[in-house]
Amino acid sequence: GPLSKVQLETLFHIFYALPCDVLQAYSAQELYARHWRYHVELKLWFRRSDDSSSFIYFDTGSWERRMFQGTISNITGGLLHEDQVKVKFGS
Repeated sequence: GPLSKVQLETLFHIFYALPCDVLQAYSAQELYARHWRYHVELKLWFRRSDDSSSFIYFDTGSWERRMFQGTISNITGGLLHEDQVKVKFGS
C-alpha cells in the first residue's frame, strides 16, 4: 500500500488526527496489514503479543505500545474484521 514504509507511530498519528479523511482509511488498512486490529468501543488498536497469550495496545495517552492488562475475551469481541475496516474507514 501507499503507507507500507511509514513508521508505526506515524500511522497511528494519521489515523487519529485525520478522521473522515482518505488517509485515515489508508492508515487503517496498513495497520491491519501489520496485524493490528481496531476495537470499536475502546477506540484503540490491539495486536497479539508474540506468544499470542496476551495483547499489546497502542496507548494514545503516552503514545506508545503497552501490554493490555485485562480479559482477552473482552478484546476479541469488539475487534473489527478487515472487511469492516474497508467499509468503516474507506470506500
